[in-house]
Amino acid sequence: MNPANPGYVIPLRALGMHDAGVDRSALDRPGPLREDQVPRSVVVERRLTNRALAAWQSAHDDCIAAALAPFFDDSIVVSDPAGRAIIESVGGPVSARFGLIAGVALLRDPGLSEELVAACELVALQPMPIPFEASVNDPMGAQMLVRGLALPLPEAGDPAALVQIVLSWREVLSKSAAKRLRAELASAFAQVQRLPPVADPFPRRPRSGAALDVFNRTKIAE
Repeated sequence: MNPANPGYVIPLRALGMHDAGVDRSALDRPGPLREDQVPRSVVVERRLTNRALAAWQSAHDDCIAAALAPFFDDSIVVSDPAGRAIIESVGGPVSARFGLIAGVALLRDPGLSEELVAACELVALQPMPIPFEASVNDPMGAQMLVRGLALPLPEAGDPAALVQIVLSWREVLSKSAAKRLRAELASAFAQVQRLPPVADPFPRRPRSGAALDVFNRTKIAE
């Protein structure tokens, strides 16, 4: 899925991968992709999704699920991606943040769920990595910027029987939430009592009059 043109399907050969339906063995699987071969949204995210993409590329077909196991906490696994799109399993952090539950079908609601369904359908159409981006509004006033990478998991001869979607997100305050936070901080600081000034632990000893007189007499004698 091209972020600049969501309806455009990236050809398989554009990513240096085999055509759909062709057996991809460890020997035939292409090496690491160059930056000019990977969609920009994947290149930008160089942490979680990039590591998941590298793990998917280097794994044999019957070991892809095991290779992606370290990313389970930050992903969901969807069965029947071109049909009911049932959430097979979901990581704890993803479930807690987005309210996704295993055993429930993904809905075409505006926002993240709609992007997940679209990514699953594209993976079912062409078994290849599908990157996407979405903006989700939080009920508390925060806005979440989400990056995802949908990866096909072959099973029983079907190259995309399951789809694992690895998600990463960042939270940004909306204008109203930022204004409210500034007001709360100003109110909190206004209630803080001012502390008395701290005495100097190394005070300077003032010069006595006699010491100054001796200094002046010595200077005059010279």
